[in-house]
Amino acid sequence: MLETHTKTNTEQLMKLVSGTEKPTRANLTKLKTGSLAVTQGVIQALQRDLDRAALTARLAGELAMSETIETALLMRRMLITGMSEPNAAAQSEALAEGDRRITALDREINALKNEMELKQALSRNSILTIIERDTQRIHAHPQKQVADSQDARFSQLESSNQVRR
Repeated sequence: MLETHTKTNTEQLMKLVSGTEKPTRANLTKLKTGSLAVTQGVIQALQRDLDRAALTARLAGELAMSETIETALLMRRMLITGMSEPNAAAQSEALAEGDRRITALDREINALKNEMELKQALSRNSILTIIERDTQRIHAHPQKQVADSQDARFSQLESSNQVRR
């Protein structure tokens, strides 16, 4: 499941970052993100980043991890709810099978948690890195638009002509 979500996210992010698809709400919701949100601003920051390929891959993996963990937690809650249903609770075999599956899910959730913690220890959160780098780039190289005025240009021409005389 994790690999499938990572592949889906990588393909969709590449389309968004390359400009093949616009970062509309419909296109952003194609990403498997769990409860994490990817905004148009994140896509635009990725588009401006020189390391966009690496950051896109990291982001795709983190989003897929979030989706997978949330799905596993939902499955666990469903099993617990099902086991508390009176007809199921009366069946000892059903309860034993439910416990076995919950234990297996707990192992998988812990393995995913450990993997996520290791990845975060090795690298910072992709979204924050993207936004921080974009902010640093903007502050380092601000692009200021100056309003163009014909009156100001004529005044500059007149003053430069008077200086030459």
